[in-house]
Amino acid sequence: MATLEAQIILDCTGLEADIREHRLLADLLDHSGAGRNPLGRLDVEPSFEVRGTRSGTGRLYASGSATYGGYFQGVDTFLGLQLTAQRITDDLAKQGFVKRIGIARSVSSWWKWMRHKQI
Repeated sequence: MATLEAQIILDCTGLEADIREHRLLADLLDHSGAGRNPLGRLDVEPSFEVRGTRSGTGRLYASGSATYGGYFQGVDTFLGLQLTAQRITDDLAKQGFVKRIGIARSVSSWWKWMRHKQI
């Protein structure tokens, strides 16, 4: 058995069937404490943290069709994915993991990018 140390793991394979048919999601259901929402997808908090998976300061977030049936129904739309990414980033900023994204920071980063400066 291999051990993997990671700060971030992204699985962007998509989901069309029951979440149990997805190897990673099935493993989450079996071994992490993750549960299902009323529509059978992953049960998430309003911040899109997967309920039951917190480990110390570690958090697991999910978005997209894997969370359909939770707090936000448009999770599998283009704008829905943007909204969920913003909510996840806001939650990470609350914990001090990243800086908060806002208008001033976005404009400042854009100007740096335009002037070929390091962001």
